[in-house]
This record gives sequence, structure tokens and C-alpha cells, in this order.
Amino acid sequence: MPDKDFSDILCSLSSILYSFKDAESMCSDVVNLLVSAPTIRRSLAIMKGWRGEFHTVGYSGISRGRGLELKNVRCDKVTNEFITQVLNDKETVVVDNLPPGISSPDSKGKNLMCPIMCKGKGVGVLIVEVMDDPVSLVKFIDAVARYLSLAIENHTIHNDWLENRIELVQEIETLQLMYEIGKEILFNLRTEEIVETVALMIRRIIPCDGVTMALFYEEKTAFKVIASIGTGLENGLELVEADVPFYRIAMRGKTFYQHDITLDIKNFSKLAEWAEEKNVYSYFCVPLMVQDRLFGAIILSSVRSAWFSATHLAAAEKVATQVGIALSNAKLIEDLDEIFIGTVTSLVKAIDAKSNWTRGHSLRVAEYAVRLAQKAGFSRQKIERIRIAAILHDIGKIGIYEAILDKPGKLTQEEISQIRKHTSHGVDILLPLNALRDIIPIIKHHHERYDGEGYPDGLAGEDIPLEARILAIADVYDAMRSDRPYRKGLTFDKAVQELEGGAGKQFDPVLPGRFVELLQQSGLKDFELRD
Repeated sequence: MPDKDFSDILCSLSSILYSFKDAESMCSDVVNLLVSAPTIRRSLAIMKGWRGEFHTVGYSGISRGRGLELKNVRCDKVTNEFITQVLNDKETVVVDNLPPGISSPDSKGKNLMCPIMCKGKGVGVLIVEVMDDPVSLVKFIDAVARYLSLAIENHTIHNDWLENRIELVQEIETLQLMYEIGKEILFNLRTEEIVETVALMIRRIIPCDGVTMALFYEEKTAFKVIASIGTGLENGLELVEADVPFYRIAMRGKTFYQHDITLDIKNFSKLAEWAEEKNVYSYFCVPLMVQDRLFGAIILSSVRSAWFSATHLAAAEKVATQVGIALSNAKLIEDLDEIFIGTVTSLVKAIDAKSNWTRGHSLRVAEYAVRLAQKAGFSRQKIERIRIAAILHDIGKIGIYEAILDKPGKLTQEEISQIRKHTSHGVDILLPLNALRDIIPIIKHHHERYDGEGYPDGLAGEDIPLEARILAIADVYDAMRSDRPYRKGLTFDKAVQELEGGAGKQFDPVLPGRFVELLQQSGLKDFELRD
């Protein structure tokens, strides 16, 4: 081949290799370039696919019919073995006869086969059929293959760098979002709020069409859907072992992934309904487990098959660890709250039992006060505080003689003075308990009047804590409706009349009207809580 031809090809080759195209495009351009040399009759590039099979990526100098046969077609077993041997030797070789799968019927020259390498591994071959003595062209074609290998390796390294950079950015974003989720849930001690927060935020980490947050109830041996977004399972749905394939897997603390839901719907009717109603194709379930105790599961779904990757599953498992810890903490607090409320309730029942006339009074007052606080739009924390204060509002009566509490006749001034001391006695009882100090003002001032004529401090108007004003209405209403040793309980209409007449005087100006609305609308009109 004349030196000028060598020079022209190398010049054009440099332009191709520096164009930074993908491997297959560069191979195709190189084979087209090589056949421009008068001594090269045809050229063929074969690359290894991601599954390890070889296929043609570029050809030139071949008849159109044969070219269409070769284009992007996987090589047969004989051709694969032949190419693999060349790649194992890592040397350019002269071949008289190519395997039938890649040969041409009108072949007349010798074939040079050059390995294409990337990071030390064979990824393909460059085949050139020459008309002249092939030995004289071995170095040249070998050099072209090496330059092509170097360009492919540079392109691969660049792509790897881009992918690693993207993965790093995604990992940083995931960590940031996980931090935000952690900040939201780890200091939240309400199970429902934790679950709802995760349902809303997890889609910022993992691209999905639906989120299902389910809690596991040991007494029912079932998952119950607590929060659902998008293509998630229906809220309130209960899932037992026979309903879903991931039940047993989750019980063992393992992640379950189904890339094609149609594989499961024959055996699980609820999955069939889910797939049909919300067009779900793929989903996975990550258990929420701490120290071998199952608290629930995160279920993410997509309308596309095989949508989720190992990266998505790993991110979900990291979030699940945080959520599991948060739910464990919330459960611990809830258990402690139940123990505390149970203890307090037992104590109050004992106090109420001192008199047959006041049995159940404190628990009924608590129900009224909580309902009124809810109607007034109080936060969950304030409502809980009112509930505990209402249960304990008469704890100071533990120091008052039963003879006074059950006296059928009119009380003396001294006896009235003793009764009125029960709010102060209640404060003295609760003051040593740090956990209950925030309810002390409610208990102390629930007998204050809006006009300032109440006790123990004679507070008036807005100076009386709002929670105490709510408790006052609940307490007086139940007292009016209940029988006492000195009178029969009032009718509903008469009690309502007394409440409305006391608005702005004994009671808050607005709250009695709201309480009456509540009684009429909620079924509390004839409410009676029995032991």
C-alpha cells in the first residue's frame, strides 16, 4: 500500500477516534474507512454484547444481501469459539478461511483478524480481507486495531466516570433525603404520623408510582395498610399469609421483589385486584424490623415491569432501618402511655368509687372534654393533656370525707370550704410528678368562673387557661345530668339551658354553644360510660 494511502487513512482514523462516539459507531466508521484503501477488499467488526455473545456491529465491502444477513446478528457457536480463541491469544493472525457464519462466498484474499481490547480484556475483533501479501499489512492493521482499542477504552472509562458521578450524586441526594426523613420521624413518637411522613417522602428517593405503608398486628397475624399513595394498596386493607406472597419473606426480615406481578396473581386474588384496579406491574416489599420484631412493611409499586433496580432496593432497606427504629421507639412510648393511663384510670375509679353518686364521673368528663377540644381544633398533644387532666380533675377529693361527698342535705359553710380545697389538694398530689406538671393549671383552675367569682384564685376571662374552661363545661354538664344524694339529675334540655344561660358568666362565652352542638350532633346526648 503506498505511503500516501497509509497517511490518509491514519489522518481520517484520528478524526474518527477523537469524535468520542460509542464503541459500535467507531467500529462501523473504521471498517468503512479501511475499505477505501485499494488493497483492502472488505472489513468487518464484531463486538461482545453485555450477555457475552458476539455480534456484528459494522461491515463494508460486502454485498448488500450478505451485509443485511450479518448486521447486528449474533454469531453462532462455531464463530464464537473461533473469535474467543483469537482474543485469548491477543495477537493479530492471518486466516485463510473464516467460519461460515462470518465468511463471504466471494472471498478471494487472506483475512487478518485483530483483537479489540478494553482494560486488558477482549471485547471484539476487527477482520480485514486484503488482496496483497497480508504479512506486509499486519503491522498497519494491528496498529489500527490498537488505536481503536485505546479509543474504546477511553470512551468506556469516561462512561464509567459519568456513571460513578451520577451514582455519587444520587447517593448524596439519597443520604440528604434519608437525613430529612430521619429528622422527621426519629423524634416523632406517633406511629400514624411516622408512617404518613415516610409515605410522602420516600418517593423523593425512589422513583415509583405507588407507596403502601402497612403495620403488622401480632394479635391478628396480619398487615394493615395505614397509608397509601398513588398505585398503593387500598387504605385499611388487611393482608394475611394467604393474600400476598411476601408475607413469609417479610416475617423472616427479608426483602421481596417481584418484577412481574402477573406471575403471582393466579395464586393471590388480592394481588389480582390490585394489578387490575391500579395497573401495577412490578413491586417490592421491605420489612420494618428491629431486633427480630416485625413492625410493618414498606411496599413500593410501579406501572412498569422490572422497574426497580438493586440501587432502589438498597435505598429502601436503609430507609426501612430508620423507620423500624422510629416505630420501635413510638411503640415503647405508646406502651408506657397505656400503662400510665391504665394506672391513672384505676386510681380515679378508686376515687370515684368512694361515692356511689360519682362512679364513672371522671371518665365521662374526660370523654366530653376530649370531644370539645377536638371540635375546637386542638392539637393531638393538647387533646391528650386535656384527657389526662379530666381523668385526674377530682384527684384532690381523695382527702375529703365520704360523709361530706354523700351528704343528702345542704352543706355547711365549713363543708363547702372543704369541698373547694380539692383543687389545691390535687395540685399538691401531682406537683412531685414532673411528667404531670403541665396539666396542673388545668386541674387547679377548672372551677374558676368567667366572671371572676370562682375558686381557688378568682381568675376571670381569658386569664383562665382555655383547657380549664373546656374542662369546667364538661365537669358541670356531667354533674348536672347525674343523680346526686340531694337531687335528681337534670334533663338534657334543662342542662343545656343552664349551660347556655351561664355563657359569659360562669363559662366561656363561646364554648357552651359549641358543646351543645357537639352533644346534639355526635350522640353524646345520652352518653353513659360504665365500668
